[in-house]
Amino acid sequence: MTLAETAHPLIPLSLLEAIRNLDTPLDDGLSELAEETLAKRLGLSVTVAQQIERYREEAGHNRPVSTDEAISVFRLVGRRPDAPLVYSDAGRRAARYVARGRGGVPRLLLQRSPRAVRRRFETRAARAAARRLFGIELDLDQGLPEVRLDDSLATRAGYPGAGCYFYSAALAELLRVASGFEGAMVHDRCRARGDELCVWRAAESGDYQ
Repeated sequence: MTLAETAHPLIPLSLLEAIRNLDTPLDDGLSELAEETLAKRLGLSVTVAQQIERYREEAGHNRPVSTDEAISVFRLVGRRPDAPLVYSDAGRRAARYVARGRGGVPRLLLQRSPRAVRRRFETRAARAAARRLFGIELDLDQGLPEVRLDDSLATRAGYPGAGCYFYSAALAELLRVASGFEGAMVHDRCRARGDELCVWRAAESGDYQ
């Protein structure tokens, strides 16, 4: 898969929201951070707040952003010592956003359908959401979904491995919210480990280590 020239604004939006979330101090009453210390937290900066509002507006109007811009935000996260946590949080956020906006067969009709029919429809809905969000395909021909990527925002940003946590979390969350999938997207192969491409496979709870 070759990355398109544009990216969904939910991707940089979710990344910046995850930064802000993890940079926000816990309100535990144990200590108070000095104002100058708070100012050094990137997620609490005015710049990040402005960019978050901008990406929300772009998403609301269904206007894509350039892939280079999405890569720059992806790279910003990769420089952080807590990058895997930020990527994972962002992946789940992006999945929930795109799943929330999907249309389709009314939920009541699905609830009255046989389980096999319901699961097939909902898994296909997750595939459509993955296509809208990433421009990638969930392979449903092998039973449980798989994803194969030889190019991604993570590799373009220079952070395969850590950046792949974004995809792992997003894909698993898409399956969970769309079809009730309980499990994980296991990252079997990764460019960061010298493989030619990154491969994820869905594994239900109890089927992975």
